[in-house]
Amino acid sequence: MTIDLKNNTIYHIDANRNKKVHKAISTSFSQIEVLNDGRILVLENYYKYENEQKSNLYCLNQNIEIEWFLPTGIDEDGVDNYVGFTTNGNQIFANTWNCFRVEIDIENGEIINKQFTK
Repeated sequence: MTIDLKNNTIYHIDANRNKKVHKAISTSFSQIEVLNDGRILVLENYYKYENEQKSNLYCLNQNIEIEWFLPTGIDEDGVDNYVGFTTNGNQIFANTWNCFRVEIDIENGEIINKQFTK
């Protein structure tokens, strides 16, 4: 697998030597982390991110296909995009623009816990 941050592209050659490509959906890659199981967490830049109410934080499987989008918080101003994430062993946390910290179930992309942190 190759992660090309300059061109906002992730490349993967599968077992049959087929090239798989994933480009940033709306903006640019802000943060990427390859997890222990080979899946990839991708955070796109939140500023001007647009993807039909889907969040800017998502998980790719080993075939570079989108497995899930983390649910977004929606308030009166619109979508509350994510600005960063951290990992601690098997725990993954993400922070939103509106100061919420969420714990993520990495298996299905659901939010386990949500706390206001401001």
